[in-house]
Amino acid sequence: MALDDGGTVSYDQLVVCPGIQLDWDRVPGLEAGLGEDGLSSNYLARTAPATWRFIRRTRSGTAVFGMPSGAIKCGGAPQKIAYLAADYWREQGLLGRIDVHLVLPGAAVFGVPEFARVLEGVIRRYGIHVHYGSEVTEVRPEAREVTVTDLGTGSTSTLPYDMAHLVPPQSAPDWIKRGPLAASGDPAGYVEVDRHTLRHVRYPDVWALGDAASSPNAKTGAAVRKQAPVVVENLLAALDGREPTASYGGYSSCPLTTARTKMLLAEFDYSGRPAPSIPVIDTVRERTDMWYLKRRGLPFLYWNLMLRGLA
Repeated sequence: MALDDGGTVSYDQLVVCPGIQLDWDRVPGLEAGLGEDGLSSNYLARTAPATWRFIRRTRSGTAVFGMPSGAIKCGGAPQKIAYLAADYWREQGLLGRIDVHLVLPGAAVFGVPEFARVLEGVIRRYGIHVHYGSEVTEVRPEAREVTVTDLGTGSTSTLPYDMAHLVPPQSAPDWIKRGPLAASGDPAGYVEVDRHTLRHVRYPDVWALGDAASSPNAKTGAAVRKQAPVVVENLLAALDGREPTASYGGYSSCPLTTARTKMLLAEFDYSGRPAPSIPVIDTVRERTDMWYLKRRGLPFLYWNLMLRGLA
């Protein structure tokens, strides 16, 4: 394995988990305009605070929230900020004066129908105009407008904005794309693994998990939490000369905040159906207790248990 300083490292087994890359340059004008004139993105630490500032300053006009095509980390984030903004404007009595647009690349608001139906109700509640099968492909910050491209027809339209929250396209890191671990023909360049064992399909001594793996799950911390024990068990089996038997079922979770104190906890797996961690709790609806779980419970679990491998 070659290092960027010119050195090399040999290995018996290699676990690849480098995360995901933000491709700001794929949307002309986006990165250059961030943090100014109403344009922001929560995907950069330095501009995330500006998002809230722009939401509070917007009293009328047009707000645009965009999600790119392809996999992204925390796929619910582009929607969550739209709902939180709309809920704030509703509380302030301003929502009727603001034209809210949500640009989504898919044909549905969410890939799991049960959760999609709940989110469609949220969208109706706030009066959000959704552009399905579309994405923002250019930003002109000086004019405060974006180009929206219909992914089916290739036709374009222009949307003005008083504030906009946009998310960049994402992919595997460039060094993964350029190397032999990437799947052939995959422009995003993810490490080509078996979706269940997480072992590389061509190199049996290589494993991958997390956002850079090609497994077709949502790219979330919840997914990594379930993937890590599978990789450990299968790696130990390989070191012992046995075939891997542990299987990752595609579990992921998107905690979708739909209001200031409401959340839809979307848990699902490769089946495309809800996969609740606690089946006796109905999570196919907005819940205040799930919001408290996200606000208080999940940070505690993350810092005290998950990072120590205890949950």
